[in-house]
Amino acid sequence: MTMLNKPGKHGPIYHLPPLGEPPPLSVQFLGINYCDADYRNIRKLAIITVMGFVLSGQGSVKVNSHTYIARQGDVFILPAGCYHEVASDPNHREQWSYIWLNISGNWILKMLEAYQLITHVVTPHSGSGLLFEEAVESAQQKSVEEMQSELQVLLMRIIVTLSEALRKRGEALSSIVQAIKRFLDNSILHPFDSNQLSSHMGISTRQINRLFSREVGTTIYNYVINKKIESAKLMLLDTQLTISDIGYRLGYMDPHYFSNLFQSKTGVRPSVFRKQLSKIQ
Repeated sequence: MTMLNKPGKHGPIYHLPPLGEPPPLSVQFLGINYCDADYRNIRKLAIITVMGFVLSGQGSVKVNSHTYIARQGDVFILPAGCYHEVASDPNHREQWSYIWLNISGNWILKMLEAYQLITHVVTPHSGSGLLFEEAVESAQQKSVEEMQSELQVLLMRIIVTLSEALRKRGEALSSIVQAIKRFLDNSILHPFDSNQLSSHMGISTRQINRLFSREVGTTIYNYVINKKIESAKLMLLDTQLTISDIGYRLGYMDPHYFSNLFQSKTGVRPSVFRKQLSKIQ
C-alpha cells in the first residue's frame, strides 16, 4: 500500500502489478479518493475503464459530452476509449469520497456490453457497495498473487449485481417502453427509421419519443447513437474491418459522416481510437 497525495485529493492507492503476462482483465490499481471541493481529474482519451462506488458526498462524472451526478451509494462506470472527467461538487456540504478500480484490458468492455452496462454511466443504489469495500479490504490483507484472481471474481460479481439492479429497474418500465427498447436494441445494425418504429408500435413518433424520454431519461436518437458508437468501438478493437465497413454495418453509407459522428461522440477519429486503444490489448 502507498499513500499518494495529489492536488485536490488524498487517500490510499494499492498497486497490483501483473505476474507474468497481463491477463485480458486486470485491476492493477485501486484505492479510495477523499476529494477536496476543487478536485477535478481529466483523461482526454482513457485507456483504462474506471469503476467507482461513492462513499459520501456528491460529485459529477463526465463521459464524452454527457455529465452525470454521482451521489452516496451510486456506482459509476467510465469505459475505456472515452473522455473521462471526474469532479467534486463544490456546493455540496459533505466531502465527496469514493472507492475506485482502474481496469485494464478490452474484456471489460465486452463484459459491460454483454451485460448491457456500457451506456449506464451511473447506477444508483445497486447494492454493490460491499463488493467494492471487499476489494479494498483484500488489497490491504492479501498478496498480489491472491488478489489477481480474486479481483477478477469480484469484478464479475459487481457486474452481475449492477446488471440485476438495472433488470429490476427495467421491469418497472411500462410494457410499451420495454417493447420500444427491444426494437431499438435489435435494430442497431440497421439505419434508424422512426416511421418503421412508429408503425411497429402502432403509435405516433411524438408519443414514442415522449414516453421513452420520460422513462429512460434520454431521447431515442441519443440512445440509438450511443449504442451504435459502442458497437463501433468493439468492432474497431476486435476486428480487422475497415472503418468504412464498420460504418456500413452500422447503417452509415457515407464513411465520412460515420467518422465525423464517431469523433463528435468520442473526441477522436475511429483510426486514432483503434491505434491508441490497441495498446491495451
